[in-house]
Amino acid sequence: MPHNQALAEQEPWWIANYLGRGPHQRYRHHNHAKTQRTVDFFIHHMGLHPRQAILDLCCAFGRHTHELTRRGFHRAIGVDLSPDMLAHAASSAGTDGWRPHFLRADVRALPFHDASADAVLMLRSFGFLDTAEEDLAVLKEAARVARTGALLGMDHFPPNSATTKVGTRVLKGPEATTTVHTTWDPATARLNSRMSTRYEDGRVEPFRSSSRLYTPKDLRAALSEAGFTVHGTFGGYDGSPLTEDSTRCVVIARRA
Repeated sequence: MPHNQALAEQEPWWIANYLGRGPHQRYRHHNHAKTQRTVDFFIHHMGLHPRQAILDLCCAFGRHTHELTRRGFHRAIGVDLSPDMLAHAASSAGTDGWRPHFLRADVRALPFHDASADAVLMLRSFGFLDTAEEDLAVLKEAARVARTGALLGMDHFPPNSATTKVGTRVLKGPEATTTVHTTWDPATARLNSRMSTRYEDGRVEPFRSSSRLYTPKDLRAALSEAGFTVHGTFGGYDGSPLTEDSTRCVVIARRA
């Protein structure tokens, strides 16, 4: 086994999966129009304005931080634990002389003062940790750095017949093809995936993921315990209502 692969397998999947150049090759095909629609949604429903200090937690390649900066939100900060993903995010060109701000940090221990953020975003990254207590700690840390009345915008995949569908699928991108085998464990409410990516240069990398899916009711309860009050829920970034069949749960919550 290659030394770097052995090291990666000793790390939690949410660290190991985002090492090196592989993540960029696997995920670089994200649709910029979708990024714009997501930012449009939160600007509208959270009433964001450029003077606000906005934290984009678990920002990955910084797509949303970049888009906010491009629109004049020069106090937006992207936060992530992966140095490789942040290096790619920071290497992207700025707009009109402004470059996005990025910071490497663990979302369970953010290096910000209490009540220092006007708004917090946490997109497609909740439920990754091993226990529900750790997930709650993330929400509590978001509440700590948010000022009273600040809004949190997040999205999550609620468990239903569509989101917990098991089987094998193939994801093809411009530089890599990933085969994903997914299983669902109702006892732990975790969606588990084993994946294998073949890159253009012929190398193959195995990796895995495991995410806890929260029902809207349980997510609301966790947010309440952390210090947030749910302000609105949606079934997608088109503003559709949240239903039992929604494959996405978009939440706007206010810091109490």
